[in-house]
Amino acid sequence: MNILAVDCCLKLTGAAVMTGGKICGCVQEDFGRKQTSELPKICERLMNDAGLTWPGLDYIALTNGPGYFTGIRVGAAYAGGIAYASGAKIIPVSTLELLPYTFRKSQTSAKILTVIYAGHGFVYASCEGFLNAGEYSHESIRSWLCENPDAVTISDDPERTALDAEILRVKPDVISLCEIARDNMSMAVNPESLKICYYRAPQGVN
Repeated sequence: MNILAVDCCLKLTGAAVMTGGKICGCVQEDFGRKQTSELPKICERLMNDAGLTWPGLDYIALTNGPGYFTGIRVGAAYAGGIAYASGAKIIPVSTLELLPYTFRKSQTSAKILTVIYAGHGFVYASCEGFLNAGEYSHESIRSWLCENPDAVTISDDPERTALDAEILRVKPDVISLCEIARDNMSMAVNPESLKICYYRAPQGVN
């Protein structure tokens, strides 16, 4: 089983290769506006270092949102193109799943609220079993936190969320993305069936 993981949704751009359940290499950097040109380079280098060819790729793990519009599109276009060419399937993973998974590797909490900047007084948020993934106003999240004082709040960029709350910083981890994909291969789809998760409503939701 060979997996290439691609993550472009948030500030960091990352890629990793997993073969036989083991990580062979990973790169994760802030490429800024260069992610379109840098992503193919780091993926090709990782594949070569792992001794893999594109036809030997079984799955592509991809963060499919929510996050920054351009990053989501870059990742989806690249993963889709590679999947079409190689015959690999795509395992989509929400950034609202990736961040708490990464957080739980170092700390445990029964209730983790994940928030990601959405702009204009809104955040993307979820808390497994307690709050469905979606776009929420700051007011709604503050009210939810008042009703759930035992929740731990995490974000990739706490300051940018502009929430008046204690938020722990958790960087998206491309190795975690590989691990989630490895454990959820039944979620794999053909590239033409890939859907992007924006969660955005015209006026937001409460």
